[in-house]
Amino acid sequence: MTLTKQLVAAQPQLVNFFLKVASKKQISHSYIIEGQDSILLYDVGLWLAQLLLCEQPNPDGSPCGECLTCRRVVQFDYPDVLTITPEGQTIKVDQVREMKQLLTKSGMEGKQKILIIQSAEKMTVSSANTLLKFIEEPEGDMFILFLTNNSQRLLPTIQSRCQLVSLAPVVKQVMISQLVAQQIPEGSAKLLAELCPSLETAVELFNDEWFNNAKDVVQKWFDQLQSNNPLAFITVQQYLVKLAKEKPQQLLVFDLLVAYYRLDMEKAKMYQITKTQTIELILTSRRKLDANVSFQNVAEQLVWRIMA
Repeated sequence: MTLTKQLVAAQPQLVNFFLKVASKKQISHSYIIEGQDSILLYDVGLWLAQLLLCEQPNPDGSPCGECLTCRRVVQFDYPDVLTITPEGQTIKVDQVREMKQLLTKSGMEGKQKILIIQSAEKMTVSSANTLLKFIEEPEGDMFILFLTNNSQRLLPTIQSRCQLVSLAPVVKQVMISQLVAQQIPEGSAKLLAELCPSLETAVELFNDEWFNNAKDVVQKWFDQLQSNNPLAFITVQQYLVKLAKEKPQQLLVFDLLVAYYRLDMEKAKMYQITKTQTIELILTSRRKLDANVSFQNVAEQLVWRIMA
């Protein structure tokens, strides 16, 4: 499947936006592209490079994905498409200077040169400032794409000089299909789609040993709460407290419980006021936990409220 087809399924509004500005020859020389899925962000960056370079565009102007140039872009074999990734925790000024030297040279294949900066929020102040002149006074057909999961962490001088484009949240059904395509069971895929903002985090969570243990324990807890089984208190005391020792784990326990209730309503294919009220109780409990109330106390109080 070409990048165009993938992005039309995952980000149709983004595709339409860029096709529209491209048809009017109004593509900016610098964009900040924000989203939670770094893999999807990079796919967008590569697709934009194809959009600018494709030899045989489709009738709607989208890149064909099949010509030699399109294939070389996604194979990282096109010398005028450059990528910077963090070295350790930051993007260092020397990395940017090296890319600047390459960018100032004539295009090796054509006139257009594209710089893709992954995790752009990790640029040091020096490395970000090194790019300011390129943004303010772009030389020829040079384009810079800042990919980030938090645009507010970029220097204000970068933000003010670039157009911001945000990825839409991934549609649940699209994410489920993508997860199933990666050999993840459909049941797990549906649960992950309820929990995760991106395909990348969903795959990471699926491969996490703690999570796989936790989802089974919370599934048991959910079943007990559904049947008003007093063993739900024992599950809190003997399993959940030992399982979720850290705050992020405790918050995820409540997120899992909400996900099981939502999936149960979806399975029944009907709106259930009692389950909606229960979800509100869980979310209230989660807020208490976020305010540093004891996890065990919050979980036990939740059981009382649900089974009352």
